[in-house]
Amino acid sequence: MHESSRREPDWQNWPGRPSGDEGVRNRLRALFVPTDAGDAIAELIAEHSRELESRAEELRTAVADLEQREARARELHARVEQVLREGSAELDVRHSDLVVRTTDVERREASVAGAEARVEERARALGAVELKAAALERREHALREREQALAHREQALRDREGELERRESEVAESSRAQPADIPPEAGHLAFAIDDGYRLLERDGVAPDAGDMVDLDGAPHRCVRVTLSPYPDDRRRCAVFERIPAQ
Repeated sequence: MHESSRREPDWQNWPGRPSGDEGVRNRLRALFVPTDAGDAIAELIAEHSRELESRAEELRTAVADLEQREARARELHARVEQVLREGSAELDVRHSDLVVRTTDVERREASVAGAEARVEERARALGAVELKAAALERREHALREREQALAHREQALRDREGELERRESEVAESSRAQPADIPPEAGHLAFAIDDGYRLLERDGVAPDAGDMVDLDGAPHRCVRVTLSPYPDDRRRCAVFERIPAQ
């Protein structure tokens, strides 16, 4: 330390070194003297200033754009709310109309279901009537066939009766020509008319017209008594018809 204190006065008293006040003034003067480094700093500051102004301008532009977007968003929001209100009102109207139409459709469906049930019932009744009509038609057809068969049988019976009458007349003429030598008790013939024609030989006296006789277990009524259809037969022939079951 003693050496530094001894050297410092020597340094301050070095020839050509300015005094303390002058050194201070020189240092202050050097601060205000332009240098190349100061120009670079100023240029850098100016460049940063221009960049800041450009960014500020961009920020102002962005803020203005955001404000315009917010204004459009508010306008769009207001329009959306208006459309929603109008749509809600329209939906309420449509819902009311839909409720009315649904009620009407349900009523019409119930009416149609009732009509279908009535139609189905009438169809069943008509089917039953058609079945009865078909059955009646079949019965009528069978009846017509039976009537035709009966008519044929009646015609055949009339033809047979005509043949019997003709033969009776022939037999009568032959009986008048020949004496009756066979007694009535010798037997008689039974001509039965039922499902067909049968000629039976029976013992005993021939029944009178109107008498009831059982032939093969079935009741028959004597219609008349005539001569035998056989040639040269002197026996009597009783014509019977079958009595229908009650």
